[in-house]
Amino acid sequence: MKIDHQLLDKYWAGQCTPTERQAVEAWIADGVPEEDFHLQSPTKSPEEIKSILWQNIHKETKIDHIPVLPTAVSSVRRWFTVAATIAIFCLLSFFYLYVSRHAKSKNAAETISYVQIEVPFGKKQKVTLNDGTVISLNSGTKFWYPRRFESDQREVFLEGEAFFEVSKDLARPFVVHTKNTNTRVLGTRFNLLGRKEHPDVLTVEEGRVQFTATGGADTLILEANMQSIYTAGKMNLIKVRSEGYKAWTKGELIFSNKTLKEVIPELERWYNVDITCKDSELLNYRVKGKFKQASLATVLHDIAFALAIEYTIKDKEVSLYK
Repeated sequence: MKIDHQLLDKYWAGQCTPTERQAVEAWIADGVPEEDFHLQSPTKSPEEIKSILWQNIHKETKIDHIPVLPTAVSSVRRWFTVAATIAIFCLLSFFYLYVSRHAKSKNAAETISYVQIEVPFGKKQKVTLNDGTVISLNSGTKFWYPRRFESDQREVFLEGEAFFEVSKDLARPFVVHTKNTNTRVLGTRFNLLGRKEHPDVLTVEEGRVQFTATGGADTLILEANMQSIYTAGKMNLIKVRSEGYKAWTKGELIFSNKTLKEVIPELERWYNVDITCKDSELLNYRVKGKFKQASLATVLHDIAFALAIEYTIKDKEVSLYK
């Protein structure tokens, strides 16, 4: 069976026959491209697509409350009004984020308990989910995941940066939600960056991944060594060497011709410091370098030497100047 955009559209909308669904899932799991897939033009309004995505994610499930992540799903907020009050008490009492689900049977009900991880600046963390998926979390990252995956999908929420090693499960797609995008896989390895002040960046190391803008129709299918950047409502696709985008998991800082303005936030998260640039002109200077398990003093020394600037360190305060 030939896999094309029309069939993929039916699959993500939950409209495939059992035979078509099996064929698509086998194609996704195989990871061998049959043809290039590019951006699709919207055929539905953003609100219609948004509704389809969330209905597909939760199937015939009524959502009373989801983790407090600033997703742009205004069309479902009215569902949470009553449950939100109850959830506040649950958060204060148990530090859990609760999702109330009702299955097809009226008598079948269960509560999904979400765990929130917040990685402080200067730290990194690794978590293994109950399905065997391993996730590395970068500094300054917030991550929500259920203690157990009970439904036919595995859903998590991300604000920050993480490297995912997703355990293969053809029956349960793995979905990562950020504020702006949804990443859907069956089993693969990829790095996802989804910070508030930064465009969403998906880099695939292994397998095949679907990348969709929240509330939008444009969808990309990415394979190994492909990267998509979602910014200003547009998705771009480029070829990259994926290895460099997970270097942070090995304690490596890599700056490939980044501006000092882009480098400063990374250093602040990595070393848990506050950096002040006394001359705004310096923010446009370009930085190239690779540092492995290096101290803050070493990194600043090399950057200052390369850019012919000065710096001072006092406790957790750093100043850069000419």
